[in-house]
Amino acid sequence: MRRAILFLSIALVLAIVVVVAREPVFWKRYALTTIHRAPHLHDAFYEPSELIAGRDDGEPPRVQPELEHLDAGSLRAAAEYAGARQTDALIVGRHGHIVFEQYWDGGRFDAVADADAFTATIAALAVGLAMRDRKIGVVSEPAANYIDVFRGTPRDAVTLADLLHSASGLAPAEPGSSPWAASQRELYGADLLTSCLSREVVQGPGRRWLQQPCDSLLLARLIELATHERYAEYISQVLWKPIGAADAWLTRDDEAGAAWAHCCLRARRGDWMRIGELLVSDGHFQGEEVLPPGWVREMLEPSKANPNFGYQVWRGQPYVGSTVPGSPSEPYAADDTYLLKGAGKSRLWFVPSLSLTILRMGSNADTDADWDDSRIPNLIIRGAQDFVPPVPKGGSEDVRSLVPNH
Repeated sequence: MRRAILFLSIALVLAIVVVVAREPVFWKRYALTTIHRAPHLHDAFYEPSELIAGRDDGEPPRVQPELEHLDAGSLRAAAEYAGARQTDALIVGRHGHIVFEQYWDGGRFDAVADADAFTATIAALAVGLAMRDRKIGVVSEPAANYIDVFRGTPRDAVTLADLLHSASGLAPAEPGSSPWAASQRELYGADLLTSCLSREVVQGPGRRWLQQPCDSLLLARLIELATHERYAEYISQVLWKPIGAADAWLTRDDEAGAAWAHCCLRARRGDWMRIGELLVSDGHFQGEEVLPPGWVREMLEPSKANPNFGYQVWRGQPYVGSTVPGSPSEPYAADDTYLLKGAGKSRLWFVPSLSLTILRMGSNADTDADWDDSRIPNLIIRGAQDFVPPVPKGGSEDVRSLVPNH
């Protein structure tokens, strides 16, 4: 009996070794997520990675909040709210200046962090830049114009706009929490691009909004095919270096695989403030035009599949209320509030009318009921001396009754 148990134990260990040896990257990533969750995963999770070479122009100037007409008390209140809710960093910028910053994790402005799903917005910016460079035609054209395997199939109907809107209609991975579930293979495996290229259309493109890695990854692959450059290299040349960002890293499927475009880009916190400046200034950075005119405005337009979503950017309007934990408890104070969302309730809120950018990075659970997505931005927006609240629909209240000092 003992000998049989010994043989079975040896056989089990050998079987585990064989399984892990066949897919070492997947098992490494899967195991690491059982210890920590994004955005605080071990550095080994992100390897192998691909460099987005930067230029590192240094940090932006700091000014006192009053010089940018922001109320210091409102900023402190926002920081108090953030600090009580697993926040790592809160940074506020206006007109290219940093007016407030506070850190709770020992890091600073230049700390490298995983911004998770912020990554997908980079793909949307890159599409606009490829159109500027005449590498891509228009967003209404079929993705099959660039991706050969889509031609002559129902996927011919999938347009670039559908991918940008997360409304491709491609089949999602089957859900599940075991390491053999398709969704887990998609999240941590080494052949995501191959899987995405083989997906079938299960619903009419453009009809249903569904965030899934394939839409962003296919955009990245499309950009590579159109520009004849690696995705990371193209981003480096047309976006990252022009805004003076430092080196960043995209996670890859494996050593020979594609770079992920849906998540896990590791960059300095401060460089997301540079992206925020692009978004609030219609594609300009420090007065220089980086993105083609009007591209950001197009990114912010609502999709038919989801009026709260544009080209990989969330829209604060329309406010419909929600019982989902962590949803906004009230409408955003400014009608033109937009945001990027990442794991841990990380947020990049931006308000073009106020040239205001707010970066909050943290480690909250997705189901955290103690989180209010509107609290921090609304405190800061309402503390801007030049903020004029929108007139309520159906009303005509005197603005002086709504805004102090007006």
